[in-house]
Amino acid sequence: MSPLLAEIARLQAELDRANDSIDEKLDELEDAGLGVVSLTRDLETARSNISQLENEVARLQRREERRLHRLERLRCQKCLVKVATSHLQRLYDADERFVLQRVLG
Repeated sequence: MSPLLAEIARLQAELDRANDSIDEKLDELEDAGLGVVSLTRDLETARSNISQLENEVARLQRREERRLHRLERLRCQKCLVKVATSHLQRLYDADERFVLQRVLG
């Protein structure tokens, strides 16, 4: 009977180790799952921010187009002579390129 009890005790110890190992692996899977949930939430937040920024860029582009359209129709209020805005636009573009070169260069 003693060898049988020894074998049962050995098997019980092996089962306990296996259960501990399973518990550790389940904890790791749960932690990984929470990490995935957090990353998914962060990704959705980033997508939302990108969408808002794209909308803002589109709004600013429309605003710029309206500004340019108004400049094209600009006239002197005293004599009603049309102002040559193409020169102003070239100066603006040159200044914008200069700023970009300073930032990127």
